[in-house]
Amino acid sequence: MKSLLPAFLALAAFTSGFAQAPVNPGLEDGATGWSLDSMSAVVPEAANTGKLGLRITDNSPEAGSSATSGRIPVTPGSTVELRFQARTETAGFIGVYLFFYDTAGKLIKDEAQRAGAGHPVVGVSKADGQWSAYTLKASVPPAASDVAIWVHSFGKAIGTADFDDFVFEGASGAAAAAVQAPPPEPKAPVVIPQRAKPPLIVIKVDDFRPINNGNLHGIWVKVVDYLASKNAKVGIGVNPEKLNEASPALIEWVKKQHASGEVEFWFHGWDHAMHEVDGVKYNEFNKRPYEEQKKRFDDGQAITKEKFGFTYNTFGPPGGASNGFGDANTYKVMADEPDMKVWLYPQPMDKAAQDLQAGGKVTVLDRVWAVNLESKVGQPDFQRFLEGYAKNPDREYFVLQGHPMSWGSPEKWAEFTKIIDFLVEQKAEFLTPSELAARVKSAN
Repeated sequence: MKSLLPAFLALAAFTSGFAQAPVNPGLEDGATGWSLDSMSAVVPEAANTGKLGLRITDNSPEAGSSATSGRIPVTPGSTVELRFQARTETAGFIGVYLFFYDTAGKLIKDEAQRAGAGHPVVGVSKADGQWSAYTLKASVPPAASDVAIWVHSFGKAIGTADFDDFVFEGASGAAAAAVQAPPPEPKAPVVIPQRAKPPLIVIKVDDFRPINNGNLHGIWVKVVDYLASKNAKVGIGVNPEKLNEASPALIEWVKKQHASGEVEFWFHGWDHAMHEVDGVKYNEFNKRPYEEQKKRFDDGQAITKEKFGFTYNTFGPPGGASNGFGDANTYKVMADEPDMKVWLYPQPMDKAAQDLQAGGKVTVLDRVWAVNLESKVGQPDFQRFLEGYAKNPDREYFVLQGHPMSWGSPEKWAEFTKIIDFLVEQKAEFLTPSELAARVKSAN
């Protein structure tokens, strides 16, 4: 970890000139109310809502970044809460702190706050490149009169992160109203251009596995039943590591769905777990020898055949880390594994995918990132889907990814169903991954 002491001292010196200044929470007024170092900038590309957001670009393995809000008055003994949105592709390199000050402007440290070297902190932990919500709650120390928000990158890792929509609750006095984020601006209606042909759609939903001693989570039944009511087929990604624990009810449900032809179960990795090489985390099929990767495929096929009576024909690699979903060994395994015919590719087509497909065995179904069920992992977003769909009127097919295990709220479910209802209105044809691959292959 980089030493935090010099940065703390610099922050203390800087914020002494910001007494009682309210925050510019949505950053729509540029850097007003904030102090930014050379690694920090308010730019349009970093906006989650509105026009501007905060981008941190740390290319130094020694010096950390520093973006600091003005001080906000607080009441000793009260509880404050900071909420914000952030996105990054590098986990564990940046955090957001709360720094409390007494009436003399002295920084207050709490030795119990070990993670933040004496200060409350929340790390930006999700590295999927999607916007995620974060919350930091803290008790105001007895001697505190003000608090400042500090965005700081740490550790030897380098990376880029975006921040937006800061909301601080618990301010005292006149600042209380000033620090609240403004309501989001209404979205302009999306104009959908006329398509020459209705789109072909694969609904790709990830992370099926037994839960709670082998049971079937009800969300899978809900998703499949709903899609069946819309005459929509679906592909479900399985992590088979725990299939030895599968209950008879789960096994029978999978067999029934497979036999229907309306659901294709595909291989989403053995366990979806990241692993470390030289202290760096990688996804399941990245930075592993060929033999290890092949064994994960073989073990997945074997247990699935034993429990369900079929093997997988389609692969979709798991993610988590932002440094690659696979490597050259993954492509070789796909070329060698006899049952694997389809790759649900997690990005737009590239040369490696083209070269694999040219071999004639594997059909690669690539992605359009802007057209998806979710705007970030676990968050269906109809508006975001519409905006991307409208910009791709000539695209023949879309693979739409989602994570139903995170769709527990009525609001999330409603966003998902809006997307499906819209596609039904568009006369989309819903296919399994293998069916779409056959269409694509025959067309080529």
